[in-house]
Order: sequence, then C-alpha cells, then structure tokens
Amino acid sequence: MNDSWPVVLEDVSYSIGAAQLVRAVSMNFAANRMNVILGPNGAGKSTLMRIAAGRLAPTSGRVTYGDDNVRAIEPRVLALRRAFLSQHVEIDFAITVEEVVLMGRYPHFSGTPSAHDREVVHDALRLVGMTSRRRQAYPTLSGGEQQKVQLARVLAQIWREEDKPTPRILFLDEPTASLDIHYQLHILDIARSFLQRNCTIVMTLHDLNLAAEYGDRFFLMHQGMLVHVAEGRGNLARDTLEQVFDVRTRMLADDRGNLAFRFFL
Repeated sequence: MNDSWPVVLEDVSYSIGAAQLVRAVSMNFAANRMNVILGPNGAGKSTLMRIAAGRLAPTSGRVTYGDDNVRAIEPRVLALRRAFLSQHVEIDFAITVEEVVLMGRYPHFSGTPSAHDREVVHDALRLVGMTSRRRQAYPTLSGGEQQKVQLARVLAQIWREEDKPTPRILFLDEPTASLDIHYQLHILDIARSFLQRNCTIVMTLHDLNLAAEYGDRFFLMHQGMLVHVAEGRGNLARDTLEQVFDVRTRMLADDRGNLAFRFFL
C-alpha cells in the first residue's frame, strides 16, 4: 500500500462577523483509519469538516494534504484526491439513481463517460446494494435509499482498482442522520471497508455508541474548540464527555468486553 498523505489542520479558525465558529484548531487525521469528530450541536463539527475538505476557506490557519495546502490544489485534482458527503443532498428532479452516481465520475472524464466510468458506477451501486434500483427516479427513493445512493456517488468519485491505489480521503458529515439502525450499520460497514483501499475516512457522528463501535481515533469539539483527542474508544475521557454534552455517563461492558455508554441527565 502506498504511503498516505498526512492530513493536517494547523491553527484553523473560522468566523462569520463576530461569531467564531472554529477557534484555533490543530489536528491531524490518522491515515487509513476511521477518524470521528464528536461534539454537541453547534460545536463546529460540520464547519471544521468543510474546511478540512477544502470546501470552505478558513479565516486563519491552513489545511495540508502532505506538502500541499488544500486551497492551492487545482479543483479537479482535489476532486480526485478526496470526496465529501454532506448531511443533506436535495435532488427533486427526475434523474435516475444511475445518473446520480455517475456525477461522482465527472472529475474523471471530459464530455462523455467511458465504459470504465460506467463500470465503476455499476460496482459502486452493487457495493451499496442498489443495483436493482439503478433505473429508478432518485426522488422516489426512501431517505435511507437516497443516502446509500449518495454514498455510492462519493465512492465512485474516489474509486480505485489498482493493487496499490493512490491515497484518498473520504469525508462523511453525519452519514447516518435520520436513518434506521439497519441503514446506519450498512453505510458504516461500507465506509469502513474502504480503509483497506488506502483511504482515510473522516466523519462526524451524533451517536456516541455508534462512533465508539466504528471509530479508531476521536476528536471531541466544544464551542468551536478541540478539547480532547482519543486513540480508541477505551480512551474517551468520561469526565470530558460529561462536561461537553452536559450529561452523566456510565460505561458498560458486554460479555465480550466491548464498552458502551449510558447517559443520564
């Protein structure tokens, strides 16, 4: 496997008028691991994700992929190196599922998609279990099905089939929001499988137990600041969680020794 680019945020801040949404955050994401950004509503998680993905310019500080400032990377090249799945993607016109996923291949061709591009679309749809719906109009799908199609789109964007693929980064902003538990687990299982393809994953989640089940490295945000970094769920500081989320916490272990959180007011 090729060496992955270190993804580093250096003293990043972001303000809108007098409101400071992100405050002097420095962090680096572990390569080929599931990096999870946690925090309550308004903590700055989604803003930080957009900055890290190069979709939003910080007020100060910088983001680098390897030696490259993300703001200096040509847009098409950046699109080949990273993909970003937003919390909500609205498409209300009669485009098919297959055409939505093909959007992820736009950086790979000019004019007309190749047979390979269409093959990647087919493979991505098969991976998320949506091949049988490829001709269906996207707006007629359920919310969970739409989220699976959007995941297929961003996977198609960074799809590589080489034995030693170039490094890529997948940003997932609340990919399980408003989904039932089956869809949540399916989407996170698929995302985690891309760790074996030289892909670094950065995501935000609200569900701490789901985050603990899938995450490798955790970044806890509060009021726009990074307040805690943990390697492995066993190192998530209980007192910090209680302070940030304003709850009482109890750690439970199942018969296999896996830890879970119980929360109380």
